[in-house]
Amino acid sequence: MPPGYRIRARREEDDAALLGVENRAAALFRDHGYPALADNPLADVGALRRLFAGNRVWTAADSEGDAPVGCAVAGPLAGFLHLHELSVDPVHGRRGVGAALVVAVVEAARNAGLEGVSLSTFRFVPFNRPFYERLGFCELAPGDAPPALRDAFLREVPQGIDMKDRLLMVRRIPDGNAS
Repeated sequence: MPPGYRIRARREEDDAALLGVENRAAALFRDHGYPALADNPLADVGALRRLFAGNRVWTAADSEGDAPVGCAVAGPLAGFLHLHELSVDPVHGRRGVGAALVVAVVEAARNAGLEGVSLSTFRFVPFNRPFYERLGFCELAPGDAPPALRDAFLREVPQGIDMKDRLLMVRRIPDGNAS
């Protein structure tokens, strides 16, 4: 974890701050060809809680005030821990907070004996595919994915986005129990 931050479990009282984090992070897509994502933020804390439902949430917080600055949302899927969402407040971006959150998810997958971590992301956005590649993720063709993972990938393509702009990625864990 970078100095000045820590990762902890999400608390219900974090949700209003995490809603702001999520929506400020989504605004970054405007400058990368996806203004509709920036123009349609999560409406309220209830929408955020629906995203969290049934998943584990890791919260990155500043060490001084313990204020949330980012989060990762993941849940088990087809032998993987599927990363549904990763958001870091742009004010705290490019400091290693997002990478630390991903490492926490990978460690949780390892500890659970899963095959690895999966996610879907944008192919051409510089803070998506290249970021995950640096963290050991590689593309997995949807046709080569387990059916449940392929179905999740298809559900996660945002409305109005061309499927060729998206990709499914995995980071396999050599010690995982799954083959």
